[in-house]
Amino acid sequence: MFLDLRDQWPPVPPPAPLPASGEPHRGTRGERLVGLIVACNLLLLFLAPIAGSSVAQAIAALIAALHR
Repeated sequence: MFLDLRDQWPPVPPPAPLPASGEPHRGTRGERLVGLIVACNLLLLFLAPIAGSSVAQAIAALIAALHR
């Protein structure tokens, strides 16, 4: 009535272990690139459409006030 798969024949071999993959060390240039990408993402987050118009208006008002 049911299929019992606890004792399979022939026995299933154990799975092969995955090769160890160490994470490569990032150099100074790579860290700078990651920092630049994070800074760009934060800038885009700050100027997102949700707050984009109010932030742009505030920056324009600040620039106008500084030039008077």
